[in-house]
Amino acid sequence: MADNSVLIVDPVSSGKLYPRVLQQYGIEPILLDTDHALVSEFRTAPTPGALDFAADLGNSYEALLRMCTERSVAYVIAGSEPGVELAERLRADIPGCPAGETVLPQRRWDKQYMFEALAAAGVPTLTTRAVPAGHDAVPAEAVAELRAGRKLVVKPARGAASVGVRLVETPGQLAEAVTAITDSAGLFGGTSAALVQEMYPAPRVEYAVDTFSTPAGHELVCVTVYDKWVSESGDFVYEKGRWLDHDDPIVRELAEYARRVLDALGMRIGPAHMEIMSGPLGPRLIDFGARAHGIGHPQHTHVLTGTSQIHRESEYIAELFGMRAPAERDSGYVLSRRGALVLLSVEREARYLGGAEAELADLPGVREVRMAAEPGKIYPATRSMMDSVALGLVFVVADTADELDFRCVEVRKRAGDFFTTD
Repeated sequence: MADNSVLIVDPVSSGKLYPRVLQQYGIEPILLDTDHALVSEFRTAPTPGALDFAADLGNSYEALLRMCTERSVAYVIAGSEPGVELAERLRADIPGCPAGETVLPQRRWDKQYMFEALAAAGVPTLTTRAVPAGHDAVPAEAVAELRAGRKLVVKPARGAASVGVRLVETPGQLAEAVTAITDSAGLFGGTSAALVQEMYPAPRVEYAVDTFSTPAGHELVCVTVYDKWVSESGDFVYEKGRWLDHDDPIVRELAEYARRVLDALGMRIGPAHMEIMSGPLGPRLIDFGARAHGIGHPQHTHVLTGTSQIHRESEYIAELFGMRAPAERDSGYVLSRRGALVLLSVEREARYLGGAEAELADLPGVREVRMAAEPGKIYPATRSMMDSVALGLVFVVADTADELDFRCVEVRKRAGDFFTTD
């Protein structure tokens, strides 16, 4: 299989990390940009060296398939959430290409089908009701729950990075949140249904569970726990993600639940990123992506554990192509240090003064500062993870949990000094 090629669809976000790792095995991947990543602002410029699905192939799926045949594509990677649907379709249509279950593949990228599939498989989920795209009539049951004092979460069926996810407490807020999703183009340019989901009861904690699947089964790559706060507008704002030890008591429970999710969604190949809430009800899926964890998370996982979803997938491809011998796999991972990824945010519209990167880089435990904010530019109140990415991310390490928390608080405090609401 030495002549086989690898195609990466929308190599943005963490997908940008694949080429360097694949090249370690002598694999030079084919890169493909699509308009989904451009419209959603996952990318703002062409990826160097990439084919453009629109400009080079006329957005023709048949032309893309011919190119894959001509260039002997034998493995397809979803480089980011915008590329998942096209990557899944290609996997199913390229002869011999490793693929997930082909029956109802939408369950791996459309949350409406996703939660329906979980319920059908008997996997515990939160009550979820759908409002189709182009409609704005909210479910009567949801209105009754709000009037009874419950809170609900509204989210697009197609999306990523918490964009468009809202906490609602009144029928008016519910109607506004649903209409904002169903009456306008979604994150990837098309229309989307709105999902109205019960709010997980307090006390609740959100975790990210990252896995890698092969025909032999599902492997746990890492688990992180999120700290979040709810803004004045009802949006969920991420504060930081912290890596958990493999022997943390919650990790086994989350891993077992995640494997049930993967089976129900027909995951048979590649990485998956799950956001799972846990508390009095036990684990419940909140979100799912049939691709590697975004925002560069895998490179930090590699620093802390010696591997990542991207390294694991690249190894697997090299094994399939006969470029390395299959290796024994452990059932989990081991942290070499404590680590957290701090996501910057602003509570109100603020202007970035510039200069934060140098000062933050000098703080104890800071391993990487990725400031995206531009000096002098005004940024709106943070409403999603993508808003945080537009400001900046800071990777922090420490030897103990208490030391890590202290260092993260100091990072957020110092970063706030570089934004002004004047």
